[in-house]
Amino acid sequence: MNTIARSRYSITVRLAHWLTVLAIVAAYLLVELDEDDERGDTPTLAIQGHYLAGLAVLALLVVRLVGMARGHRPPVVPAPGRLSMLAAGITHAALYLFLLGEPILGILSVNYAGEAVTLPWSGVALPMLVHADPGAREVAEELHESLGEIFYWVIGLHVAAALWHHVVKRDNTLRRML
Repeated sequence: MNTIARSRYSITVRLAHWLTVLAIVAAYLLVELDEDDERGDTPTLAIQGHYLAGLAVLALLVVRLVGMARGHRPPVVPAPGRLSMLAAGITHAALYLFLLGEPILGILSVNYAGEAVTLPWSGVALPMLVHADPGAREVAEELHESLGEIFYWVIGLHVAAALWHHVVKRDNTLRRML
């Protein structure tokens, strides 16, 4: 393996990372677009796109975790201190929990409403995971929305840390994912 390849994550991990970024941006934009739609159609094309983006996040998480488990983990050079490693570990754990939890809560919200998640342009409906339950729907939907808001901050922290490492610390943290 050459020096450049050893200093970066595998192409699978890097591609999954950046496609996840695009899927998250799409999910946020599409849900905002749906909230601006006053027609009240259910589900709108925007919300179906939101579902698809959420499912893409979930699928890409699986790809990424498999890629991380099977691939080389390039070291940060120069090596960070213990506190920095602890902060990175906590932030990454939070990111992965959000990447798993948000799509699942979204699916549960739709299913608890007595509806199936339908993929846009295909009409394909995913199997229902749970039965209709208005009370559970309200809880799942509120959690999905609240955690989505918190996710903004965790993503911002992740981006700020990557830039801090690149610009201030001048280590290879960001370059490992490029």
